[in-house]
Amino acid sequence: MSIVPVKGADIQGAEVAWFAPLCSDDFQHLGVPDGDLRSSWANTSRIAQRADELGFRNILCPSSYQVGQDTLTFVAGMAPQIKRMNMLAAIRCGEVQPAMLARTVATLDHMLEGRLTLNVISSDFPGEVADSAYRYRRSWEVVEILKQAWTQDQINYEGQIYNLKGLPTDPVRPYQTGGPLLYFGGYSPDAL
Repeated sequence: MSIVPVKGADIQGAEVAWFAPLCSDDFQHLGVPDGDLRSSWANTSRIAQRADELGFRNILCPSSYQVGQDTLTFVAGMAPQIKRMNMLAAIRCGEVQPAMLARTVATLDHMLEGRLTLNVISSDFPGEVADSAYRYRRSWEVVEILKQAWTQDQINYEGQIYNLKGLPTDPVRPYQTGGPLLYFGGYSPDAL
């Protein structure tokens, strides 16, 4: 297995990850747009390859529904090109039906041979204005369904948003036992 550790006794200090400009980020200098830096497969894949060559342990692949490239498609395209680095893919909970997301993530985890981590996002969708409690509840339920999909033979989940009964999980097993490491942030009362 070729997983690059994100924590351990041999790692001293803080992790410094790189950023894949999937969502525009077309500025070399603050406030001065540079068309050559606009989000594109060519530019962003070069950045990811260079970060891998320089020995970065992780690269954040953000998500935005307004601009830029699709995160999971980009990560899949980079999987055969990245040799050592983890890909930290942002997932917007609820954007993809959770059982389908579990399958997609498991496939990516195999393609990356365990070098996949996930950034869980609890945001609104295009045209949606949802309150914080709903968005974080949706994320909670998605993560619970992902955990079942990756560790059990069936998904049996009854929540406020999702209800899945007797859904077989084969072949949704990820490369990493239990699934990829999940990063989650938020400091609102609902996030906590």
